[in-house]
Amino acid sequence: MHNHDERILRGRRIDPRAPFPVLHQAVRIALYDEYAARSFYARVVEAFGPRPPFADILASEQRHVAALVALCDRFGIPRPLDPFPAETTVAPSWLANCRRAVAGEMANVQLHANLLAQVGEPEARKVFAALQAEALEQHLPAFQQAVIDAWAHERYHAARGVPPEEAYVRHGPLSDFVEKALAQLGPHAGPLGLVGPLLRHANPALLAGVAVGGTGAYLLKDKLRRIRKEN
Repeated sequence: MHNHDERILRGRRIDPRAPFPVLHQAVRIALYDEYAARSFYARVVEAFGPRPPFADILASEQRHVAALVALCDRFGIPRPLDPFPAETTVAPSWLANCRRAVAGEMANVQLHANLLAQVGEPEARKVFAALQAEALEQHLPAFQQAVIDAWAHERYHAARGVPPEEAYVRHGPLSDFVEKALAQLGPHAGPLGLVGPLLRHANPALLAGVAVGGTGAYLLKDKLRRIRKEN
């Protein structure tokens, strides 16, 4: 699979010496970049499941592609071929993929800044500006927060000898919730006092069981208390 302007597309920069109009290059570059992001996010979802923020932003990338395809149709610009489904790979670590997504969204913001500086066509500029704003104001903050959360999660598991690629095994909704809560506690007990270190070194599934058991015991005691009052 090869595009006639592959060098320009891979470089993500308009070439004023190329035998293609600036608008033609700009729209194809932007669409090619969205192809790459879409394939990467889709591969992460395939590998890790529909976890946020990748699953949500993948849907957004589909809309971006559609907006740029509409520009191609509007101005008679041939759509570039998409090589990325066949060549995109992901890291075994969720954290590594989140960091890659942050770098990609930052590059996307700069890409659209470069395109806006060289394209004068109002309709194309409107699309480029909208895509840049979404990357800057929504996608980038979401992935930055994902990096923070993933770093805490993998650090929590590393302290227990669990490698990053095994840190995202699912244990069930309640266990996963407890595990995430423990990971966010960090190295200090904080308001948990002396209990904090004990909790951070406990098995999340066990803590989840204790939580469920404790809730059940409380409800049972409350029911017995009400029965005694009625009698």
